[in-house]
Amino acid sequence: MAGVTAALEDAAGVSDPHRAYLLVVPWFGAAVLGLLLVGFGGQVLRPATRNRAAVASLVIGLAVLAATAVGIPLYLIGSTPATMALAVVLLLPGYPGLALLAYALYCLGYLRRRPRPAPSAVVVLGSGLVDGTVPRLLAHRLDAAVAAWRDERTRGHDPLLVPTGGQGADEPMPEGLAMTAYLVAQGVPPECVATEDRATTTDENLLLSREILRARGIEDGHVRVVTSSFHVGRAALLSRRLGLDADVTGAPTAWYFLPGAFFREYVAALTVHPRTNLVGLGAWAAALAAMAYALTPR
Repeated sequence: MAGVTAALEDAAGVSDPHRAYLLVVPWFGAAVLGLLLVGFGGQVLRPATRNRAAVASLVIGLAVLAATAVGIPLYLIGSTPATMALAVVLLLPGYPGLALLAYALYCLGYLRRRPRPAPSAVVVLGSGLVDGTVPRLLAHRLDAAVAAWRDERTRGHDPLLVPTGGQGADEPMPEGLAMTAYLVAQGVPPECVATEDRATTTDENLLLSREILRARGIEDGHVRVVTSSFHVGRAALLSRRLGLDADVTGAPTAWYFLPGAFFREYVAALTVHPRTNLVGLGAWAAALAAMAYALTPR
C-alpha cells in the first residue's frame, strides 16, 4: 500500500505525502453511490421486481463507477487544466454518494429512537390502494398505528387516530376512507378516528392532518406519525420543515421492496432542502478543484 501511494505521489509530482490521501473522500463518496445504485438496480435480475427505475439505477450506477475508475487516475496524473477539469467533473458523484450515506445513517438512527409517550394523535400516512382495497404495504402501516394506539390506551391515554390520504386518478375512493374502514374492522371505535381524505403528497398528509387536529381543539402536545420504514427519514425531515412536533415510526416492509423504495425516498429527500444541496454540491466542486490545483505538477 505504501509503495502504491508513493508511486501515485511520484506520478503527480506531489512533494507533500499527505496530499494524495485527500482523494480518499471523493473516491469513497463516488464509489458508495455507484455501488448502491448497482445494488438497487440488481432488482432487474428478479422478474417480479423488474421496472424502469431498477434498469435506470443499474445503468447510472455502472456509469458512476466507470467515471470514478477513470477520474481517480486522471486526477492523480493530470498535468493540464483540461485533464484536471475533466477529473473534477468525473468525481462530482462523490457528493450525492456521501449524502446518500449520511441519509441512510440518519434513517437508521431515527428508526432506533423510542417515540415519546402520550401523543395527542396517531397519524397514519396513506400509500395508495390496489383495486380499491388496502394493500399489504398500507396494511402494515395501519396495523402499526393500531398497535401504537392500543398501547397508549393501556397507559390511560386516548390519542386520536388520523388516517390520511386522498383519491388518486386510478382509485375508486380516497385512501383515507379505505384506511378508516380497515381501522374500524380491526376493532377501533369510529369515534376514535378522524379521516383526512384530500391529501395527495406527504406534505399535504401532514398539513391537512394538523388542520383536522386544530379543528378538534387538539393543538398541544406532539403527534405520532406512522409510515413505512423506508419513508421514515423523509417524513421526519418534512415534519421538521413544516414545524410539526412529531415522532415518526416505521412499519415493517418486505425486504425486496426496500432498495428501490429507499433510493426513491433519498432522491425525494434531496428536494426538501434544494438550496442547501446545491450549495453543498458547489462546495464539493470547489474543494475538488482546490485539490486538483494542489496535485497538479508545477
